[in-house]
Amino acid sequence: MAKLYYRYGPMGSGKSAQLLIVAHNYRDIGRRPFIIKPATDTRSTAVDSRVEFLSKEADLVAGSDLDLFAAVASAHGKGGPIACVLVDEAQFITPQQVNDLFLVAVRLDIPVIGYGLRTDYQAELFPGSARWLALAQLEELKMVCRCNRKATLTGRRGPDGQFIKSDPSESDQVVIGGSESYEALCPTHYLEWVGDGRFVRS
Repeated sequence: MAKLYYRYGPMGSGKSAQLLIVAHNYRDIGRRPFIIKPATDTRSTAVDSRVEFLSKEADLVAGSDLDLFAAVASAHGKGGPIACVLVDEAQFITPQQVNDLFLVAVRLDIPVIGYGLRTDYQAELFPGSARWLALAQLEELKMVCRCNRKATLTGRRGPDGQFIKSDPSESDQVVIGGSESYEALCPTHYLEWVGDGRFVRS
């Protein structure tokens, strides 16, 4: 039986690059990968990696109300069978859409691999990533902090280049950006530069 996988890691851990390599490997053996990208990421309809020259148009840019089970089932019946479903920026799809992809794996017997973040820059789970963590086989992608320790959290910079401080009242969870806006941090430097606002008792 096919399975649902979630490969998660902080910013800069090579999630999109790995997705594109997996897609290439499927195509190289004559199998059809099907790439999904959430419409929340408005930068491009392609999956773009920070690794130079790695880019591929998504097969489906999914709005939050799209039934992904129905969409994949329909595509599976056209243009040859789908060998694997790959989801970029997977934290941005809705919990119900993760449910849809769980059904793709179980009922259509197509493996599904999501690539995304576990937490936002305030160290809180995205609703989508919470559902991935509940249903999927988990694989952590590693990244190092600038101090060379393992990075597990992500800090976000404001327009002035300074890290936005941890703030329990902050609700601006989805802010699209790349390495100019986000940096993977170890827990020590996260607390030092982002702050402990989400951790200390009020």
